[in-house]
Amino acid sequence: MKPNIIHSIVVCLTAFTLPFMVACNSQEESLPDNVTEAALFLNIETIEATRAGVETLPSNEKMHSVRVIILHPDGTVEHNKFYALDGAQAQKYILLKVKPDESKKIYLFANEESVSKVEGVTGGNNKTLSAFFDSYADGKSGFEDAVNGLYFSPDYSEGKNIPMSSMYEIDIPQKGVTEKDFYVVRVATKFTVNFMNWRANEVCVEKITIKNHADKNFLMAHVNDSEQNNKLFNGRTWIEWLKDVSDASSEKDDYQKTETAGWLKDYELPGQADKKKTYTHEKEIIVGGAKVDIDYPDNSKAGVTENIPVFYLPESKNPKAGATDGEQEYTLTLNIKGREEPFVCTFPNLKALFRNTHVIVNITMYNRNEIIVDVIPYSEVKLDPIFGLGEKNK
Repeated sequence: MKPNIIHSIVVCLTAFTLPFMVACNSQEESLPDNVTEAALFLNIETIEATRAGVETLPSNEKMHSVRVIILHPDGTVEHNKFYALDGAQAQKYILLKVKPDESKKIYLFANEESVSKVEGVTGGNNKTLSAFFDSYADGKSGFEDAVNGLYFSPDYSEGKNIPMSSMYEIDIPQKGVTEKDFYVVRVATKFTVNFMNWRANEVCVEKITIKNHADKNFLMAHVNDSEQNNKLFNGRTWIEWLKDVSDASSEKDDYQKTETAGWLKDYELPGQADKKKTYTHEKEIIVGGAKVDIDYPDNSKAGVTENIPVFYLPESKNPKAGATDGEQEYTLTLNIKGREEPFVCTFPNLKALFRNTHVIVNITMYNRNEIIVDVIPYSEVKLDPIFGLGEKNK
């Protein structure tokens, strides 16, 4: 039997913890020149944290277009505005004159052009997302129910821009400018897989698979109004909770801090979704051999791969057997050249795959027969041994 070359897998879970780039200020309408007018000033941003040492946000995770749909209290459309942005942006300013003294619902969308077909739409499921939006002119009703029922099959191939959405409720006074920060949430989960090889020889990873993810997502998040979620959010909306968790994540976080932050596990996927799909990354990954300095061990360096696999999966929900609180589980499989059996491991403590989650998987390879799986949510710091989970490869 061939020796097991994988010693540990470290999984870091973040809420797309990548720093944002600030876009130029652009006001779509002039400020009101009459104090009796009301206006809404929107600062629209993507959600990510300020973890040190993380590279700039990639283009497909930024906004390339923005749509703002504002509803009156009776549900009719007050504004339906589309903005094609000049390049990829992580922040966008928009100023709109609005009817005063109303409670409004603000729907925000980014990168709608990436959704070529929507489902759950009255009158046919072959519309693009843009065509669906364009069918709701000012004064039309029914948008809220329609958009909440809309779902689609995400396509993240070839660097396509990731769709984003959010909804806010806000009170507009009788006059003046109301300013607020709004965040759009990516309808995707992200996986980054890092390999570190302490063997003298290079290692060829022939295939990576991840089970069991979904194939369809709602455009709008379906977060349940439950006691579990109310306790988790502690008076915040789910978007505010997600933003706070993202901002709080850092290199110095530990397992206990992450567990205190909690996991959003009580949400819904479309009933039509297949939740047992398997993602396969079949491009070979070559991990170089280690450079070992016998005289000065601290100068030794593990072999790595220059082409780090990064891929996106839909928001998913695969319940863990026997779990009573909605905890989920997902399975990683690695096919390695020269190894007779694939390496299979269930991610411990990957308790949910809610949208906008970033899973960083660090795989370290040694000449040992033992497999140790350490899970480090929201951080890149090695856990104390008490938190480690030892598993024998079967």
